[in-house]
Amino acid sequence: MNNFSKLIFMSILSSFKKYGIATLSLIFVFSIKGNAQSANDPIYDANMNNYRVVAYMNQNDLITSFSNTISLEKPYAIYAPNAFSPDGDGVNDYFQIYGQGFTDYEIEIYNRWGQMVYKSVDFNEKWDGEFKGNKSPMGTYVYKVKTQDFGTDQKLIKSGTVALIR
Repeated sequence: MNNFSKLIFMSILSSFKKYGIATLSLIFVFSIKGNAQSANDPIYDANMNNYRVVAYMNQNDLITSFSNTISLEKPYAIYAPNAFSPDGDGVNDYFQIYGQGFTDYEIEIYNRWGQMVYKSVDFNEKWDGEFKGNKSPMGTYVYKVKTQDFGTDQKLIKSGTVALIR
């Protein structure tokens, strides 16, 4: 349970105690992910964390209370591995950026002579270590990732290096 969930849990629990609800046996907060099941269910958004508090009674574990959905924006985070080995063994064969909390995405990768060897605007695409159909040589490559923060629309650039190991 994350800190936000603990905060909501304690707040709901103290409210139940305040109003004398003694039959309550379990309250929990869960994150909602996936497709909505009914008109009252929240719609999943990859840039938001959705939470709902559910309360159960002691008798027959009947659900007696659903809270409203709380939606919080996922914080901006981006991660890039520092090495990969496109040797076909199924382990670290691709270079890919991981992250959350951003929209527009673009990545460019350059070799040591400053020549762009890879470019993509699809967050799900991975670089396989090839340039124009040929295996790129082992070495250090520079990447530049351009994104836009989901909440503020601020343009952000992250750059770094990645080692291609053969």
